[in-house]
Amino acid sequence: MVIEHTDISNADDVHVDVFHCASMHGTHEQQRHVIGRLESIAETGNVDRVHRQAWAHELMPEADDDWCEEARATYSRFWTWAREHDRTLEPAFGTRTVSSMVSDDSYEIITFPVLCVAVYADGTLVEVAPSTDVETDTTYTVTDCIDDLERTVSAQRARAST
Repeated sequence: MVIEHTDISNADDVHVDVFHCASMHGTHEQQRHVIGRLESIAETGNVDRVHRQAWAHELMPEADDDWCEEARATYSRFWTWAREHDRTLEPAFGTRTVSSMVSDDSYEIITFPVLCVAVYADGTLVEVAPSTDVETDTTYTVTDCIDDLERTVSAQRARAST
């Protein structure tokens, strides 16, 4: 079964946010390849901009830094989108309980994927990858998302040349 997606071909403004874990060993080449593909799409003019943002692989919910606030807000926005579109962000995103090494406390931490892509059309979040369809258990990967963006660009070029 195919996951349904929002048609962005008629949007006035399309932008892509790509999130990557900056310090994950062994992922640099993959991250660079994905970012390069997205920047190539943007160079066509059919995607208005690509914004890169590094995040940590794990986040303690109580952390006070500004980047932590932004990461929590992004996580919340993505989960809201997923619920509204019959998707889940698991297993790429998740939470797990850890115990403190200096006290008897335990707390939940948020885990982020090594790579994540969010697509916005006219200011509205229309896609998050990776995400999984809750009915079919089909995962829409970052590669799937970029492939779809490239197909959209190709279709727009074909329409423009006719």
